[in-house]
Amino acid sequence: MIAHRQARCQLTIDSMRKTAARVYPGGITMVPGVGVFSLRNGMTAVLVAAIGALVGCGSDPPPPELVPQEAAAAITQLWSQEQMNHFKVTFHSDDLVECGVKNDLWKLVEVTDRNGNAWTTTYRLTEKGSRIVTAINLKESGRGHEILLKGPYRIEVSGITDGSQPGTKNVAFRWDIDWDKASSDLKACIPRFELSGNEVALFRLENNLNWRFVSYLNPEEIQAPPQDGAPAIPVAGSPLLH
Repeated sequence: MIAHRQARCQLTIDSMRKTAARVYPGGITMVPGVGVFSLRNGMTAVLVAAIGALVGCGSDPPPPELVPQEAAAAITQLWSQEQMNHFKVTFHSDDLVECGVKNDLWKLVEVTDRNGNAWTTTYRLTEKGSRIVTAINLKESGRGHEILLKGPYRIEVSGITDGSQPGTKNVAFRWDIDWDKASSDLKACIPRFELSGNEVALFRLENNLNWRFVSYLNPEEIQAPPQDGAPAIPVAGSPLLH
């Protein structure tokens, strides 16, 4: 592509139209019918035009802008393919364990050693529960339950900023369980206000043509873009929550 551009934009003196010139006493060269000042002005105009053409041909078009609608569509597309759609929520509830057992989402099982001796118990997802959430870590005390969700989600992009590296963007967004599409068993056991969170997605520009959703960022990875050669500075108060 570069070679084609150079060939298309190449302009040399040899390619210009040649006109016979006369040499006068004193070594002064003149083109018939053209004055000294006219010739000088003409050559200046040709050189300025040539430089402008070469500069224009050598520059790349600006990259496409990443807009909220495009970012949200890229994220939800991966969610629909069961990719990057696992979000963890942690909350307190005295009724969660009993509700999940009653609705056949999880059950209490014994944990055994290699010899088959039971040494503790834990709650594990049933087949039905595995279709609704990804994983659980439930506490008998009712404090600090952990559930790894899998959707369905709604998304709202709250901001797009330059990433810490050239050709990257940080997309901050809020996700919520889509209450209208969520399982009735999930809605029966987990409070709606617990089924939401905030994340920051990393997008990377590919071939100067399109933006691709790459990964989520941890708080320590979210940095302000460097300015005037200064090192990148972590952003305080990141919206990333787990």
